[in-house]
Amino acid sequence: MGTLRDLQYALQEKIEELRQRDALIDELELELDQKDELIQKLQNELDKYRSVIKPATQQVHKASALQEQHRTKRQAISGEPTAFDIHELSHVTLPFYPKSPQSKGLIKEAILDNDFMKNLELSQIQEIVDCMYPVEYATDSCIIKEGDVGSLVYVMEDGKVEVTKESMKLCTMGPGKVFGELAILYNCTRTATVKTLTNVKLWAIDRQCFQTIMMRTGLIKHAEYMEFLKSVPTFQGLSEEILSKLADVMEETHYGDGEYIIRQGARGDTFFIIKGGSNIRVNVTREDSSNDMPVYLRGLGKGDWFGEKALQG
Repeated sequence: MGTLRDLQYALQEKIEELRQRDALIDELELELDQKDELIQKLQNELDKYRSVIKPATQQVHKASALQEQHRTKRQAISGEPTAFDIHELSHVTLPFYPKSPQSKGLIKEAILDNDFMKNLELSQIQEIVDCMYPVEYATDSCIIKEGDVGSLVYVMEDGKVEVTKESMKLCTMGPGKVFGELAILYNCTRTATVKTLTNVKLWAIDRQCFQTIMMRTGLIKHAEYMEFLKSVPTFQGLSEEILSKLADVMEETHYGDGEYIIRQGARGDTFFIIKGGSNIRVNVTREDSSNDMPVYLRGLGKGDWFGEKALQG
């Protein structure tokens, strides 16, 4: 049996161990709070970017509908006045600047390599490429200044620039890079400063031109989706408002040759309309229980639909 001194020593060790654990817990909780704060900040930024990079279909259509019904108007891509009439937008003539095939390819690849712009449709990217105009800066020029209001996005074709934030160097960039994209996606001030390290050649597009491309594409797509939905017998009894809401939430998905879209026996929760593709053909088959071989039922093409019963539960 231990002496009183041994017990006091053991108790002191336990107390010290608990104190160290408490200190570690406090340190970890502080670190966790900091990470939670960082995650929330990044999530807010991500939500903002998603809301503005998404094609303007939902915002544009809802804005026009809300105007008619005297409800609160939702924000579109930016705070600038815009026209919501598809016929008016379809007659807008966008600027066109000739480019070499090499320049066109460089701009396209730069957009596809950018996290905030790579999800644009190829037709939208092509229009952006056509609308971009050439800009040149000499060495030691300031292209973008942190805190300024910006309305241009750039793609660098030749040269090198340095990016700084609060006088701290972030990185250097060369040809084939996009910068200043936040100004074109959202009406905000510049988040960093960009200065030239050499003579540079850039391609630029302004936010208003970009917005017109997004809105026109969004409205055309919304009208196309509405026509598709109206052609489905299951939906013919639905009101224009409900069909419009369905069109708002429709998303474009791509499948490769030979890829399964729906598997027999799998749970169905998606309705599909065939929009297009090269040599479009979707085969519908059913497995024969006698020999487990698929039996061809029919072929589907552009404008056909399937899976509509999934929306009825």
